[in-house]
Amino acid sequence: MTRLSPTLTLIIVIVSILLTTGCTSLFDTTNQTNTTPSLQQFPASYKVTIAQPDGTSKSIKMDTDVYNIGEVVEFSVVNEGAGKLKCLNDPPTFSVKFQTSNGKWVTRMGTDKPVETNKTYLEHGKSTQMERFITTGWEPNRYRIVSDCGVYREFLLRPAPTPVPTVCPPQVSGYLWVRINPIDDQYAGKKFSIQGTTNRAAGEELRYLVFPSGMLPKDLNQGGEKPLSTRVSEGVCGENVWSVEVNEKIPQEYFIMISAGSQNATAIRRFTVSAIPPP
Repeated sequence: MTRLSPTLTLIIVIVSILLTTGCTSLFDTTNQTNTTPSLQQFPASYKVTIAQPDGTSKSIKMDTDVYNIGEVVEFSVVNEGAGKLKCLNDPPTFSVKFQTSNGKWVTRMGTDKPVETNKTYLEHGKSTQMERFITTGWEPNRYRIVSDCGVYREFLLRPAPTPVPTVCPPQVSGYLWVRINPIDDQYAGKKFSIQGTTNRAAGEELRYLVFPSGMLPKDLNQGGEKPLSTRVSEGVCGENVWSVEVNEKIPQEYFIMISAGSQNATAIRRFTVSAIPPP
C-alpha cells in the first residue's frame, strides 16, 4: 500500500474541511437573501454623481447617485483607509434617511440608532456584502445611506420620466395594403430575411412567393401557384409588420410577391442573389 506524505495528507484534510463547512470570507460575499427577482428588474440605467458632504462618503460604493423612483439602489462599504473600519454588527447593517423641508434627516427605512451586537472590523481593501433595496412608492427627495460602519453617502431620487405617448396619424379605412421594405443584395446559400408592413391585423395570414425574375408575374389570389404563408406581427399605429426567411442557392435576380388578400393589396419587389465571394 502506498503511504501518503504528511504534507499531502494535511492538504487533503484542509480541503475537506473547507468543502464541508462552505467556508467563505465575511466581507467578500454577496447578500443572497436580498437578491430577489423583483429587486433585479430595475437597476439604475445611468451613471451620475453628486457632491457629497465629506470625504468619508467615498467608502460607500454605488453605481450612481441619482435614481428614478422604482429603481433598485445597490451599494457596498469598502475600507480604503489605512486602519480598520469598525462596524457595530455582523454583518453590518444600514438605514436610509430623507431630508425634510427644514433640513432635518428622518429615517425612511432601517433602524434610527443601531444597537451594537457583535462588532466586526473591516480590514483595508475589504468590502461588505452587496446591499440592495427598491424605491417603489418612495417620494422624490435627497436621501442618505447610513452604515453602522460609521460612513454615509447621499443620493437623489427623482420621479420616473413620463413616457412620450405615440401620436398616430389618422387611419384611412376601407382598403387593405401591404408593403415590402428595401432588400439589400444577398449571397447564394446564405439565409436572410425580408420584412415589410401591412394594415392586416396581427395574427392574420399573408401569402407570398419568391421566384426568378425571368418567370411571368404570379397571381397569388387565384390558386394557380402554391404560395407560402407568413403571419402578421403587432406593430404600431395600425401599421403591423411581417417577415419571411429566404435561402436561394442559385445566383440571379429574384422577385418576392406578397398579398394581403386581394390583387390590389399585393406588393412585388426585385432583389439580387450573388455568388458567394471567395474567402
